[in-house]
Amino acid sequence: MTSATDVGPETSQLPVEVTSFVGRRAERSDLRELLAGNRLVTLTGFGGIGKTRLALKVAAEVRRAFKDGVVFVPLASLTEPDLLANTIAAALGLEGRSTRAAAAVTVEYLRGRATLLVVDNCEHVVDAVAILADTLLRTCPDLKILATSREPLRIQGEAIHAVQPLSAPRRGDGSPLQGYEAVELFLERARALVPDMEVTPENRDAIGTIVSRLEGIPLAIELAAGRLRAMTPQEMERNLTEHWELLSRGSRTAPQRQRTMAACIEWSFDLCTATEKELWARLSVFADGFGIDAAREVCAPIDEAFDDVLLDLVDKSIVIPLAGSEHTTFRMLPPIRHRGIAQLEAQDELAHWRRRHRDWYTAYARKVAAEWPSAAQVGHLERLRRERPNITAAIEFSTMTPGEVQPALEIGACLLEYGEADGVYRDSRVWFDRLFAQDPERTEIRARALRAAAWFAAMQGDLDRAGVLLEEGRSIAHEFGGHTDVLLTQATAFVAMFTGDADGAARLFDDAIVGFQKYDDVGQEAHTLALSALNHVIRGDLGAALAAHERCLALTEPAGELWYRSYSLWIIGMALVVAGRADEGNAAQRESLQMKRSTRDNLGIGTSVEAVAYACAEDLPERAAELLGAADAIWSRIETSTAALPGLHALHLQCETTARALLDPAVYDEAFARGRALTPDAAIDLALEESTPTAPRKAAGAPRRSTRRAGPSGALTPRERQIAELVATGATNKDIASTLVISKRTAETHVEHILTKLGFTNRGQISAWVTEHSDSSS
Repeated sequence: MTSATDVGPETSQLPVEVTSFVGRRAERSDLRELLAGNRLVTLTGFGGIGKTRLALKVAAEVRRAFKDGVVFVPLASLTEPDLLANTIAAALGLEGRSTRAAAAVTVEYLRGRATLLVVDNCEHVVDAVAILADTLLRTCPDLKILATSREPLRIQGEAIHAVQPLSAPRRGDGSPLQGYEAVELFLERARALVPDMEVTPENRDAIGTIVSRLEGIPLAIELAAGRLRAMTPQEMERNLTEHWELLSRGSRTAPQRQRTMAACIEWSFDLCTATEKELWARLSVFADGFGIDAAREVCAPIDEAFDDVLLDLVDKSIVIPLAGSEHTTFRMLPPIRHRGIAQLEAQDELAHWRRRHRDWYTAYARKVAAEWPSAAQVGHLERLRRERPNITAAIEFSTMTPGEVQPALEIGACLLEYGEADGVYRDSRVWFDRLFAQDPERTEIRARALRAAAWFAAMQGDLDRAGVLLEEGRSIAHEFGGHTDVLLTQATAFVAMFTGDADGAARLFDDAIVGFQKYDDVGQEAHTLALSALNHVIRGDLGAALAAHERCLALTEPAGELWYRSYSLWIIGMALVVAGRADEGNAAQRESLQMKRSTRDNLGIGTSVEAVAYACAEDLPERAAELLGAADAIWSRIETSTAALPGLHALHLQCETTARALLDPAVYDEAFARGRALTPDAAIDLALEESTPTAPRKAAGAPRRSTRRAGPSGALTPRERQIAELVATGATNKDIASTLVISKRTAETHVEHILTKLGFTNRGQISAWVTEHSDSSS
């Protein structure tokens, strides 16, 4: 009889790749490190996310580290858990070589060998895999296992790597398609069918939309690319609905469960318990992510402990946890969410759970309004940005459900400050108009919603519409009186300021301040004081502006509030500079900008950046032009500008005129374009710079040319140079964020901007550039 130790695999038994492997360089590096330090590494993720291909690629890259071979063990067709040991033995070439139990033969064979087992598709026999893997790892000291499964094995020593979708452009952001893995995969697979497929001006938007809508899921992208035999990318974009109907045909040689997205989803659904299926369906009412607090309130009760079932869905890769904030956010990929929606529709429960979802977000909007003038403000801003799809879904449900408009109006009314901060004026106005038309009932909620709608109309310069909305709002508010009437008085003052009636606005602001004091509304009192300060600046009354500003600070500083306070500082900083008190004004402006970094308030960043431009136009006209460009990029994004407020726009025009007079037209345009290319974070960095290299001032009327240093080094701001130097030390984006006390996303944005400015494609080039410029300056 032949001994098990005399037989076995070749040095490698990995399947040969028949298509090219695309992307995932960082993930492959992470996995190689995990394998170096752990004996069991499990790749988890939803079906079609690319676990198997990634595992095979990494196994091929590390095969030389395993002198006794790398062995692939596919379990997709295994239906009986009791046959698992036989399947592994067969993969090792041990089948039929002994009459002893397969597990014993496998242990004997692997005990003295340095082997890597790649065990693929474990989820449907996960308990059996966990038991056998634990046995093998405990008895075979040189064995390592790389497993793929929709859920972890959950045994001691397991390192888990959640496989992510391929990088894809965000919908409608207009970013270049180069460098996105999802685009690269789409084009690679498309060229196998249409060899001359390239990104062209005609199809680039369609390709970007396709891969972003498919969320970077490799299987979905490959299925979509297969359709290019019969349609153009533009036709595919028009036909690719949210229900993924185009993705119904795949490779005949793939396992049945991976031939279509629907089959992948059903495979996952069938592996869930009844309670897991129930929670899966209920969670699908969340539009694009959710917090656990919202999920508990909306989706409970269920038959088991809620958190345990949610974590089971995480383990099964149905729900994806997303880090990056103080509280974990969870998300479902669109095809999984659509399966849950279909389940609710089949049970005639969709309206019930969407109503619960809407009611939770209505209550949350009330909470935001109540807690806005406090230290909770920044957290609410961050969450509202994440939750915007859910807020939209909640409002949309109300518009589609007869008799349920009032909650949606209340959401809009409560979130006026958020809408102002993020510049969501146009979308808000569209929703308000639709809701007002559906339900004309004269309620206090409607009056408050009319206030918000009028506010946003004024912000966009639509003063006629603002007047119509205000007239109706004030009429309703007078019927109810009280706090609602004061809110409409405040809004009337705000619109009056935009119409140029600064004196009338001053009287109405004073009335509103007294009213808010009567109702102990500290937040709106502070809001009105900041607006009153701006109105006094427009009127040319610096003393009154300073008085309003000091009263605003007295209310906001003790509460830990930042948003109203940052606006008041912007206003008074601008006024002090104009009044010749530049040091005081610049100090206030810098303090305001630092707060804007925390609130990430687009409107406030734009106004503060412009204010810095006003202050430096005469001495640093090129810097002023760049700052105006940075502000203009923000105005385009949120569809407003200083032009909406005549008193403020006069300062903008004066700054632009001064800078243009002191610069050659080409220099001004170049500086403006540089600024316009900046992100809001980079715009803050630019505005906070102590100085910008410029030539000595020439006589008035003598234009000068750009004096920026030639070459890429002069293109970086001080903050970007600081980040480049950290990159050169090997710091990751997470390390940079921790060192500079900024968010990881902000660090990523800075690195991307550095790469773009310097014309580089990777971090290694940044490191080399830093070394070169350090040597040249020493």
